[in-house]
Formats: sequence, structure tokens, C-alpha cells
Amino acid sequence: MKALLAISLFLLGSLLLAQSPTEELEMEIESVAEGNEENETDLIQVAENLLSLRNDPIQLNFAETEDLERIPYLNVFQINNLLQYRRASGLIYTPYELQVVKGFDQETIDKVLPYLSFTTQKAVPELKLKNIWQYSRHEIIARSTIDLQTRKGFLPETENGYLGDPQDYYVRYRGTYRDILSIGLTSQQDAGEPFGQPYQELGVDFLSGHLAIQNYGNLRRFVVGDYQAEFGQGLALWSSLAFGKSAEAVEIKRYARGFRPFTGAEENRFLRGAAATYRLGSFDVSAFYSANRIDANITETDSASQQPLFVSSLQTTGLHRTENELADKDANRLQTVGGNLNYRANNLSVGVTGVNYQLEAALEQGNQLYQKFNLSGQRLSNVSLDLNYLWRNFNIFGETALSDNGGRAFTVGFQSNPADQLFLTLLHRNIGTEYQTLYIAPFAENGGAGERGTYLGVQWQLNRTFLLKSYIDLYEFRWLRFNIDVPSRGRDLLAQLEMYFSRYFTAYVRLKNEVQEVNSDAETVIPKLVPRERTTARFHTVYSLTHTIRLASRVEYSFFEQDGILEQGHLIFQDVRYIFPSEKLTLTARYALTNTESFDTRIYAYENDLTYAFSIPPYFGRSNRFYLLVDYSITQRITFQAKYSITTFLDREEISSGQNLIEGNRISEIRAQVRVRF
Repeated sequence: MKALLAISLFLLGSLLLAQSPTEELEMEIESVAEGNEENETDLIQVAENLLSLRNDPIQLNFAETEDLERIPYLNVFQINNLLQYRRASGLIYTPYELQVVKGFDQETIDKVLPYLSFTTQKAVPELKLKNIWQYSRHEIIARSTIDLQTRKGFLPETENGYLGDPQDYYVRYRGTYRDILSIGLTSQQDAGEPFGQPYQELGVDFLSGHLAIQNYGNLRRFVVGDYQAEFGQGLALWSSLAFGKSAEAVEIKRYARGFRPFTGAEENRFLRGAAATYRLGSFDVSAFYSANRIDANITETDSASQQPLFVSSLQTTGLHRTENELADKDANRLQTVGGNLNYRANNLSVGVTGVNYQLEAALEQGNQLYQKFNLSGQRLSNVSLDLNYLWRNFNIFGETALSDNGGRAFTVGFQSNPADQLFLTLLHRNIGTEYQTLYIAPFAENGGAGERGTYLGVQWQLNRTFLLKSYIDLYEFRWLRFNIDVPSRGRDLLAQLEMYFSRYFTAYVRLKNEVQEVNSDAETVIPKLVPRERTTARFHTVYSLTHTIRLASRVEYSFFEQDGILEQGHLIFQDVRYIFPSEKLTLTARYALTNTESFDTRIYAYENDLTYAFSIPPYFGRSNRFYLLVDYSITQRITFQAKYSITTFLDREEISSGQNLIEGNRISEIRAQVRVRF
């Protein structure tokens, strides 16, 4: 009864509670997300994890392996060395002791310190009314974006045009009590989506919420509402989005966190229902149930009930702006049930996962040859076995999985720390052509059926100044793919040299090369593959002139070759950040010049943005781009942010196509956000 009263009080919140000032997360997010520009990644979840760790640092003297795995800057060997040092030497009283732990250089220590607490008495928060009243944190974010040019879909004369306003809207509430209680509510309306009836039953296009308890005695997690599920290495059940290849060459292992609240805005890739994990000695027992409406393309309905009978595909865009897009909204119902049994002892972890999916309307198999092994029907089951074992300077991890149609998949990885400054990662994946699943996120080129590949990553600290990161990935697709009419191969290569000249001046040089076989543009009787090659070369510097002025500069070249045609392009930009002496106002600006021959030589670049909003746009064409980000702390609890951006093209008189077409050579927008913490 006390726990129920405590939860009720927590839900009401308190306007009298205070929180620390706004934390800057851009650098951390860019470091983790770099290299995944073209992949969908759950950046909101990453940002929330980092901010949560800053607000409630991990108690280093009482932390377990799974706690320290939440810090993205620590690898499996650093975590193991830290725990071994603590077992041998006792409590760690100051950050200075980390300098004697193997694998902890000054740069690593500086990165992890904000997320660690050196308390010597274990704090065990309880669900008491007084504690929740005093220590809970609440945050409300309201955001809107508007294009300053009118897109074709918003013109009244446009056929099948957008039904809603040209602005998008986003409102988010999140409350936490330590690392025990969490409540969240997210509402999102994309530009062009109409409000209210008859289009929206709930008034808005997307609404998500959760209530979660974790680390409460043996109850590791309990979530009601919307949540994510992550188990193994992502082969059988991993509903959240995950990172692929990046400059973090050796950090490719999946760190499954089981169930966690869903706080993002990806409208079709989450579970809705209830989930729980309970600890019994060395075993974690997890179970979940989900029933969620998802978007689908209807091909046949029941003549009497008008309910969908068959769908051709499951949609993932989350956009419902036109009559056609609204027809796909929530057109199917996905029921998911399953569980996981995980055993942990010393440096060994073994898990078994089982999941069953059932669709209300059956999926039809496409009539194209490349769709031969696609999922069809109403039901699907997966089961997997995963393992992780650490022995001295060696770590082996992997997962093997089956689908109920007989398809198989496995991934096995090996990490080593053979010398103090050298880390190696080797991973092989083999996803069978007949393997089927719905929620999958293994480390792979695209994670689709029929992929097989081997990856080698290296990180070598040459000396105190130079750090080398590199990888090579060789892969093949053993079946046809969209617009690729025969089995094909590919190879990715990256080398990055990072230079740390001082605390105020850093730089890196990167060379990235990707080669993949694709259909030739030449007309032939028999399908012919040709290599499509993309190469980028980048030089980036960051220099802090003073405590208040930070500069970042980049020059990047891009090359594209296919069917004997070579294109090239380049990007140069200058960033400036100025923090006013009062530290209430921060201005961040960029001016960029781009010259690429086509979209094939596009160059992606991370941009600073509003809190929990992320932007990694492609720079292309002959263009210049400017943006200004304003971050103003009105009070300790209220922050206002705004971003103005404009891109001017010198080689075209219209931008984009279809309903998104803009007449003219400029595209600009204003984004504004208010963030309230109490």
C-alpha cells in the first residue's frame, strides 16, 4: 500500500522541486552517432541514458557489470579491470585512483567522470512519500518546426495534398525518481498531419506513454505502457534501433538491456502492453505481452465487416498526411508475447529467448523474385540462445537463432586486449536466406535475410597524442535484393587517426571507402553487376579559444564511381560556439559551402540542434548553408531554444520532388522549443 501511495504521489509531481542546470549533450551524441547517418538510430534513447546518468551517477563502489555497461565510453575490458581493481583494493575514494586501473587513460577518465559517484555508503532509495517528494525530477518539452517555404503538398490545388498544417508539433513529459521510477508521455504531430476527428481518434496523430519501476529489490524491471525489448545480440528480439558501423571501430557488441521504457517518437517499432524481469539468484526471468496497432498497406478487406484481411507490407514511416497515408494508419494489429531466461555467474552470461508474433491481417508474399523468402501469413515464432564469456583479455559473445519456418541465423564475436593500448574485435554473422523475424537489429550491413559477413576492428593508442581506429568489413548477400537481380558482395573500409594535442585542441583525419555490387545501368540480357564505390576523406579540428569560445572546422571530399562514371564533391564548414559570461545564453552557428556533382556524392554532417532533436542532414549540390542555434536559460528551471537554418542552392530552381517540392532555390526553417524542469 505504501508503494502504491508513493507511485501516486510521484505521478502528480511537484512544482517545488528543483533540478541541476541544463546539460550539454551534443558532443556525447555526436561521438556515439558518428558514422550512422544513413541508418535509423534511436538517438533520443541515447541522449536520455546519458542525461539520466548525469542526474543519478552510478555508484562506482557498488556497481555491477550491467550498470557500468550503460556508460558508452567503457569497453568490456575496462569494466572488468575496474571491477577487479575494486575487489583487490577495496573502496575507490577519488577519481585519481582510476589512473592506476589498466586501460584508463586521462581521456577516458575525463569522459566517464560525469557519470560516476564515489560515495562509500550505498544509497538505496525507497518508494517512500517523503523521498519521492524531495528527489523526483520532472521535465516538459514543447517543440514546433515550420518551413518558411511552402511545399507543393500544402497548396490547395494539389491533388491528394496534405490535410494538416505545415508545422510539426512535439510535446513530451518525463518524470523520474532516482533510477527506480519513471513515467513518460509523448505526443507528436508531423507536418501535414491533421488534428482531431475524423482523422485522429485521440486528437493527435501519435501518443505514447509508460510507467516503469526498476532496481526495486529483486524486481529488476516492470513496465506498463510502451516499452522496448533488447535481448542477446539482436537476432531474435531487439525492438529498438541500434548503431551500425562507425568510427568506434571496436565497439560493435550489443549490450542488451532487457526491457526499458519507450520514450522516442519512432511510431511503429515499439511494444505496447506490460513487461517484467525478476531476479532469482543468478537467474533473471523476463516475460512480456504486447498488442499494438501498426501501419500497413491494405490489399483486401472483409466485405461484411470492412476489416483488413490481407496487407502487402508493414509501413514504418509514421507519416499520415494524405488520405492514402491515413488509410494505412493502424491498419493491422500485432500481438507479441515472449520471454527470456538469463543466467549470470562471474564472467559468464547465457540467455534463452522466445517470442511469438501474430498479425490480425495476414501478410501477402510479394510476386517479385527477390521477395521469395519474405515473411508471409499471420504467425511467426523465434527462439535463440546467446552467450557472453570473458576470460582474462579475451571476450567471446554471440547468438544463434531459429524461426519456425526452419530458417537459421547466428553471429559470433571475439574481442581481445592483447596489449595495454591495443584492442581488437572480430565478428562473423550468417543470417540464413530463409530466416524470418520482425524485430531484429544485429550488427550487420543491413541485417536482412541471406547476409553473411566478417568484420575486423582495431583501436590502437600509438602514444599520448595519436589514436588509430580502423575497420574492414567483407560481406555478401546470397539472394536477390531490391533492384539487385543476382547475389552480390560488398566491402567497407575505414581508417581514422585522432590527434589530442591538448585539452583545447584536437583533430582527426578520416578515410572511408565503401564498395558494393549493384545492377549495371547498361541494358543486358543477363543481369550484370558492377561495383558502386563511395569514398570520403575528412579533416576535422576542434579548438577552444577560451572557456566561452569554441571553434570547429571541417573539410571533406567525396568521390562516387559506377559504370565508369566518376563524380566528386566537397564540403567545408566553420562552427562557432559562444557562451556569454552569465552562462545563461549560448549561441552556436555554422556556415558551410558545398559543391557536389549529384546526390550520389552527398556528404553527411552532424548539426547541433534542440535538446532531444537530432539532425544529420546530407549536404549536396552547389549550395551554402547557415544555421544559428540559440539556447537561453530564462530561469534555472526554464530553457528556451530556437534554431534558424537556411540552405541556398546555386544549381537548381526547385528543391525536392512530389508533394515535398519547393519552387525556388532556398529552403529554410525555424525550430523553437521550451524546456521546463521542476
